[in-house]
Amino acid sequence: MYCSQCGQAVGAQPHCPNCGAPTGVAGVMPPTVPTSAPTGFPRMVPLAYSRIARHVQTLGILWIVFAVYSVLSWLMVLPFLHMAFGGGGWIRGSDAWMMSPFHPGGWLLHFIAIVVFGRAILSLAVGFALLTRQPWGRVFAIVVAVLTLIKPILGTILAIYTLWVLLENSADQNYGQLSAERHAFPQPPPPPRY
Repeated sequence: MYCSQCGQAVGAQPHCPNCGAPTGVAGVMPPTVPTSAPTGFPRMVPLAYSRIARHVQTLGILWIVFAVYSVLSWLMVLPFLHMAFGGGGWIRGSDAWMMSPFHPGGWLLHFIAIVVFGRAILSLAVGFALLTRQPWGRVFAIVVAVLTLIKPILGTILAIYTLWVLLENSADQNYGQLSAERHAFPQPPPPPRY
């Protein structure tokens, strides 16, 4: 195609490169074909529709509730376990089960208490990390969820739910974006010193 003003070859351009006169060709861009991600890379899900964005708040709350439930259920069962293993001396006021690690129930109850309180501390840490969108929260929650899989019924259900939410195809990118958005707000300036 040639320009009607100067005779210069213009091709499919909307204006002549020599004189700038309009050529009558519409400057329509050809439609772009969406390309899929290369093999081996997860498809990026928009953040608003990602599983993490929809469930991370609920997941954090459930981990905190699970920690409180674990401690309260242990404290409710402790007197009955002590009577079964320690002969009821603790109920009557004796603290011999605390003094002797080889007492029939002393070492076992101490060990179970350490495990329960340790699990509660980890659960609280996971809940805090997910609610505040800490950058290390996703990996930490996955590790604790794998460790919690062996806790019958409630622990197993919570661990499966956690793994389902946090092991989405593009979970790493989505959680990183959530964390960056949460921590990107500027901090208020410190108060002036007089």
